[in-house]
Amino acid sequence: MMNHFARSSGQVLKYLFAVALTMGALAACKTTKQVDEEPKNFSGFLGNYSMLQKGSGDEANYIYIDKSTKFAKYTKLYIKPVELWKSDAADSGLSKLSHDDQQKLVSYFQTELADTLKGDFQIVSQPGPDVLVVHAAITDGRGSKPVLNVISTILPVGLIISYAKQAITGTGTAVGVINIEVDFTDGASGQRVAAIVDSRAGTKALRTKFNGTWGDAKLAFDWWAQRLSARFELLKRGDYSAESL
Repeated sequence: MMNHFARSSGQVLKYLFAVALTMGALAACKTTKQVDEEPKNFSGFLGNYSMLQKGSGDEANYIYIDKSTKFAKYTKLYIKPVELWKSDAADSGLSKLSHDDQQKLVSYFQTELADTLKGDFQIVSQPGPDVLVVHAAITDGRGSKPVLNVISTILPVGLIISYAKQAITGTGTAVGVINIEVDFTDGASGQRVAAIVDSRAGTKALRTKFNGTWGDAKLAFDWWAQRLSARFELLKRGDYSAESL
């Protein structure tokens, strides 16, 4: 009886925590907003985009979720190094950044994902059974190409907070719109179980508060990490009715 009560209480607390994260993400919308995208702007990072569908409501711009996947089995998370894909277009925001600033972007996103999702998964350093693999890229869209010498560092297990995460909170070049593409695969089979393409930008409230610093990028990355945490909690419960990812 007591064990059943404890399990029930634990499930309720997890659900409330997921809801709280979602509400926090919604609050962040005041300073970071979604920017619409079209398939012609995909970078090429995901390779196969045929599975993705246009998102609706509060979903990512484009999403794919394999609803036959039992997400509850994933107790571990392997975050592959975040990549940066920039275009050759004259208005490429990523191309205008210095190599050091490009490195800060990918490193911050890597550490924010790990720091936020460590409450939902055990962070591991390689794929395997019961491991969900996350592979993300920050892109310019429009047929971008990978910047081979810019890639986030694979974090030692247990070392989440890095210099890059602290450095990006200081002044830097404002990047405005941030585009990401993320692939989620099974750590044993390598099969894709989910994928997203999304884009966010700062608002007037953000620029008033941060005065043209790293705020646009930081809040976008924070929002995505919190969103994933909340949605994976629902997916682990087999709840596909809510808008996910």
